[in-house]
Amino acid sequence: MPPPPPPPVAREVAEIAAEPDHAAAYAWLLHLQRGCADDPSAAADLAAELPSPLLPLLLRDAADPDEAVAASALKCLGFALYHPVLVSTISAQMAQAVLDTLVQLIMNTRVKSVCNLGIWCISVQQLEPLIIEDRADQVVTAIVHALDNPFGSLSTTFEGAQAIMKLSCQSRKRMRDLSSLWVPPIYRRLLSADKPQRDMAERCLIKVSCIILPPQPLLSKAVAIDLERKVLCRMMNMLDDPSKKVQAVRSWGWIISLLGTYAVNNRPLLNKLLKVPEQMFIDVDTQVQIATMVSWRNLVDAFFPSQATESVGQETVIAPSEPREHATAQVKRTRLIMVPLCQVLSRSRNIVLSSSCLSTWNYLLHRLGNLINHLPILEAAFGPILKIIFSFGINDQNKPLWSFCMNLFHDFSSSKSRHREDLCTAVNQNLVAQSCMHLKSLLSAQNIKWLPWDIGCFHFQLDILGTILNPELLQDMIPEKMLIVMDSATEIFKFLVVGLRIELKEKRSYEQVRLCITDLCKFVKTKLFQDHVGKHSGNKCAMLLDFGLQFVKVIVGELDHSLLNSEKIEICLDIEYMKENRSAECSPKVSFPRIKPLSYMEMVSPAVYVTALSLSMVAQYTGELSHGDTEKLAFILSSSDILKSLHAVVSFMYMQIMCPMFNRQRLKWLMVWTIVAKHLNERIISTFGSSSYAVLRHFFCYPFFTFLYPGGLSTIWNAENSSCAPVAQDLEVELAIEVYKSLCTSSCKSKATSKVFFEGFYDYLVDIIDEHMALFQANVQHCPEKLENTAILSALCEVVLGLLENDQILAYANQELHETNEDFIGCRQPSLFLSCLNLVNRFMRFSIFGFKANPAGQHQVTSRFFQSLSNFVGHVKLNEDILLLFEIIGDQLIEWLSLSSTLYCEMQQGKIIYQFEKLWLKILECLKMSQLISDGPFSQKQRLLQVALNHPHHVISAATASACRAEANIKISLHSGCLGPKLDGLLMDRRKGHNSSIGDGKAIAREEIDISSRVVLPTSKKRTKHTDRGAGSLKISAGLGRKRLKIMKYPTKPKELNKNTAHIGCISSRIDNVFSPCCVESKECRKPELILEMLKRKK
Repeated sequence: MPPPPPPPVAREVAEIAAEPDHAAAYAWLLHLQRGCADDPSAAADLAAELPSPLLPLLLRDAADPDEAVAASALKCLGFALYHPVLVSTISAQMAQAVLDTLVQLIMNTRVKSVCNLGIWCISVQQLEPLIIEDRADQVVTAIVHALDNPFGSLSTTFEGAQAIMKLSCQSRKRMRDLSSLWVPPIYRRLLSADKPQRDMAERCLIKVSCIILPPQPLLSKAVAIDLERKVLCRMMNMLDDPSKKVQAVRSWGWIISLLGTYAVNNRPLLNKLLKVPEQMFIDVDTQVQIATMVSWRNLVDAFFPSQATESVGQETVIAPSEPREHATAQVKRTRLIMVPLCQVLSRSRNIVLSSSCLSTWNYLLHRLGNLINHLPILEAAFGPILKIIFSFGINDQNKPLWSFCMNLFHDFSSSKSRHREDLCTAVNQNLVAQSCMHLKSLLSAQNIKWLPWDIGCFHFQLDILGTILNPELLQDMIPEKMLIVMDSATEIFKFLVVGLRIELKEKRSYEQVRLCITDLCKFVKTKLFQDHVGKHSGNKCAMLLDFGLQFVKVIVGELDHSLLNSEKIEICLDIEYMKENRSAECSPKVSFPRIKPLSYMEMVSPAVYVTALSLSMVAQYTGELSHGDTEKLAFILSSSDILKSLHAVVSFMYMQIMCPMFNRQRLKWLMVWTIVAKHLNERIISTFGSSSYAVLRHFFCYPFFTFLYPGGLSTIWNAENSSCAPVAQDLEVELAIEVYKSLCTSSCKSKATSKVFFEGFYDYLVDIIDEHMALFQANVQHCPEKLENTAILSALCEVVLGLLENDQILAYANQELHETNEDFIGCRQPSLFLSCLNLVNRFMRFSIFGFKANPAGQHQVTSRFFQSLSNFVGHVKLNEDILLLFEIIGDQLIEWLSLSSTLYCEMQQGKIIYQFEKLWLKILECLKMSQLISDGPFSQKQRLLQVALNHPHHVISAATASACRAEANIKISLHSGCLGPKLDGLLMDRRKGHNSSIGDGKAIAREEIDISSRVVLPTSKKRTKHTDRGAGSLKISAGLGRKRLKIMKYPTKPKELNKNTAHIGCISSRIDNVFSPCCVESKECRKPELILEMLKRKK
């Protein structure tokens, strides 16, 4: 059979109420309540019966003298107050009666269990907050009574603490008002010798701290009174026991929090309290110091309550010059907080203690709120710790601390430029990864209220940055650590400069602007140049130069150029390197351009200062410039006012020539010159005006003075440097040639206004060569055998080749006399053409010196020159230009023909003879085209053709003879029967005679035919015809021992020969010009028909 159904709840309640054994009845009721816990319908039935029969019965029996009955009744009552269904049926009036009963029971009972159960009922009840607030005073009084532990039982205190936490959740405001009653019994337990009591009290205070802090005045006063009576004395006594020091200092922290502003205003009491941490901060036990550091945050809370830190509101910054009494008081309190932090951090070598110290410091920064943006607060709270940590440098032990501080500094410095997307970088994750776990969590909070700093904070940040770049720290730092330091410092510096630029856009006084820019430049000079670059070796020196240039690049790139180039802002040029080299004197053999030097202590613009500073860094750096260094230097020298910077660059570089230099240093300065030149080439056409041409000419001639200087690589050689000379010179020449190629390209593309510069530059170069001709010659002649061409010859060749291949000059040379092609309109450049020929003249002279010094070499530079010159000669069309060409370079052509004849065997070993051959063929074509072989007003023509005819190189001599025969065009029988064979015979005899002289050292045989007659010369169709008249004798010499034929004057004029007069006159003149070794001493007037008659008679 199934079990009978349980009796209804109403019947059970009635039976329980009628049970005479109250203890058994409450045990039955408790069982019934537990059964209803999981059965909502049963709980509802029980709740319906609770108000009328059960609650009055429970309240009556809770005060029963029998402990068992009272305890059972309180247990049932507590369940009824806890269960949400049951407690919902209790009316307000009945609830108040329940609370009154419990209060009376707790206060009056002498039974510990009854007191504990009464407190327990209060701690678990779920009554409405309004009911609690109405009876809060009585309930709190009863709880305080239990906390005082009249029975000496930990459980009573524990239940009292639980009741406090429950009421604090139900009635926060009322419990805060009554905190002066219930807080003292709890914090006194912090000093208990019983650890469970201390732990209970601390847990309770932590739970209710959000309610009681900041403390009410009544609570602070009560705590102060309590301290004066006995608490402070007990605390000081605990300091004598090493096992109690930690607990004592933790108690001290809570007491400071409970005193709040009362402690701040009560100086005597505060001084007494500060004696506790004063002893603990210097304790030998690290755990005691860490506990003291944690408790020190409570003093931060007392000094800077939340409402005080928010009083500044949303101001941007507090002006540092504005006096505020409130700020002054805050600064004093901040300094008091910072004293032990700085002391502990300065002497601590324990990472845990140092991390705890930084955690407390970070807590202070957060607690300060907007006050942290006030400059005095920054200097008191933010700066000292950063300086201490950064002064230690970065090593394996303190890297987490250094990284943590660097990220905070990074966050502060970037607050001014957060609108810049390229600068809005997050916290440096690389540095975060190097921080310890505890500090990582602090960095992730990011709650410090940094506002954009104002100009007053500029020097504050610069001072801290100077601590990071302490030269003593970098002296012993390994490169890997130095890289971390310099990367971080560079980023901070960029934030600082960007922020300064934003500040300077506002209306700032001139003195402020001048001071900030001056200090910025002096900072880079002091920290990254004067104290660093040049005083390290190896990788460190290279890194310091790299970052030094990076700092200067930031200044030039971020600051407004109008400020950098302002004439109102002047900086004293106090760079020590300038002082050391200001007495440098140039060689008496070298006449340098008149360039205004940079003087030590001279007042210059910021742009010139940073230019000189960058070059001084490079000057003291002993290694090779990297690609990154050159890029930075190029940016620095080309970003500001290029003309002012160029004056500084030219002055500085010429000063380097005057100073003794190693080959590597000179190569470095040529690299600098190349960097600047590349940027100048890009801007010459569109940027520079005539006022800048002088300094530009000086600049582009710099390599020639470098190569020319007596201490240079290409002039004086010795065994010590001869091994590296070829490589060094190759690099030098490569740098110079690269620039001159670009310069010649610019001259081809230049506009009419820029042509003035190029004409002046080439003329200036010619003047330099003429002025230093002896040194140029010595430079070329002293070139060792392993260097076929000196640097100066190679560089000059590149300039000459650029001119010879200049499109505009070639276009000018290609013009005919009456040509009207629109493409050539405005292209006539006789000045540039003349400059080109003058440079060709100088190069040919130097190439002769070089060939004489080393005739067996390949002479590739000279070969290239002859190849380019032959192409150029082929473009010259106008007779006046051809005459000008031979007038300027004729002597050098003669000397080259003579030299190549004398040293023909050596010349055959290289390729130069073949390029010279091409050049001579072009010259002959030019002469034939202009019909100047016979019609030669230029004086060198006779010697030129004579030497060419005697040349041992068959192509040159044969082409010369062929040109002469073709020009003469001797088709008449007289010429073919007599003169033609004679020319061929003479040519063969001269070639044999010359070869013989090379073999046995005898004198070269000469044949000479002088024909002087009356001449009528045809000219170009496009030129005006002219006639040269002359008279003389014809002298034919076939060599030593040969019969000499002379044609004397004859006065008659046969008329039958008139028709051949012009032609024969042409023949006689051309033969005279070809074969005369020099100019005819005297010319007799004789008609050509008479000469023909005389020739017939001699037959």
